[in-house]
Amino acid sequence: MSPLIVTPTELTISMIYPDLATFQGTRAMLEAEGIVPANIKWPDGYDDLWWDDGKFRYFIRRKRPDGAKGPRKLFVAVDWWSVRQLFIAEDHFTRELKRKEREVAEYVYINSAKGRVETVRRYNSYMAACEDKKFQAFKALIPGLIKPKRGRHPKNINQTEGAAV
Repeated sequence: MSPLIVTPTELTISMIYPDLATFQGTRAMLEAEGIVPANIKWPDGYDDLWWDDGKFRYFIRRKRPDGAKGPRKLFVAVDWWSVRQLFIAEDHFTRELKRKEREVAEYVYINSAKGRVETVRRYNSYMAACEDKKFQAFKALIPGLIKPKRGRHPKNINQTEGAAV
């Protein structure tokens, strides 16, 4: 007897890098979004399929739904797919070179006279905000913005108030 396998009811989209996205869903979901062309032959089992459309490179493979437990063979016929979409206007080397050039330019700027002045200005602005009593009181009114202090609760707080914190 095979276990009941429940697949999510919504398409899941994840942006892994600026040029790489992953779509997870049923065949119908992926086709309805236009991610998968209508004329492809869907892979069998855990086989995979690659194709390009000139702007993006795609990779599709059957996937176990997130949170599903059990051996992989139980999911060999489950209608849940992962499609990776990679922007191919540039190769990996060119993208990495541009990223490193941006890092070097940022490092040079931060260590320039103008960058040091901006760093000091930002630090002074931060310290002024930390010392601004009205601003800190306002921040305390926003739930979840300020983490509660760690440690034991004072004895003068009754149990019902202490449990809510």
